[in-house]
Amino acid sequence: MPPADAWAVVVARVANGAKSRLAATLDHSQRRDLALAMLADVLDVCHEARAILAGIIAVVDDATARLEAERSGALVVDDPRPGDMNAAVRLGLEHARLRGARTAIVLPGDVPLLSVQDLRALLAAAAEGPRAVVIGASRDGQGTNALLLRPVDVIAPSFGPPSVDRHARAALEAGALTRVQSNLGLALDVDTPADLAALADLPVGPHTAALLARTHFLTPAR
Repeated sequence: MPPADAWAVVVARVANGAKSRLAATLDHSQRRDLALAMLADVLDVCHEARAILAGIIAVVDDATARLEAERSGALVVDDPRPGDMNAAVRLGLEHARLRGARTAIVLPGDVPLLSVQDLRALLAAAAEGPRAVVIGASRDGQGTNALLLRPVDVIAPSFGPPSVDRHARAALEAGALTRVQSNLGLALDVDTPADLAALADLPVGPHTAALLARTHFLTPAR
């Protein structure tokens, strides 16, 4: 059985030029809408997983992101240093720890194929070990799209490619059970036009799907 004290820590990146690498494809408003839609899907999956999660902490950088997080039932923490992913993760982990979390799963808000099965896979990989780090790798194997930590301070977060290797080395040095999980739905994060184009044939979450359906995000430029 999964631990009853596992929390999700979701980090939202909506404000301050989020998804800037999509600027050649989407304007500022479209990028913001996409970031919010993906965040809503991530938060909804975490809410659906309440049988295996004790709660959700959302670290937000935007008032609309705060509303989305509150809608999903997350406990919301304002990010005092938007743009610093690792600082936001540390803040979220501390709030989870104060609420009794022994295990935390850190998630970015831009993984629109995340599923409850992904979360179960991360917890299963950690097994019952008292010290564990499970890294959900991005499609290229370089970036970390999910990070399970037990206890929540077993290693310091070090997001930013090639973070898979950094997280794995830190975990081994900490004497933790160390696993890298590939080929999960969460492996696709949307940062580039190629990532965006890949969504066309994939089972994204309902908020992202609805946004794509009512826009021309995936229509080739003429």
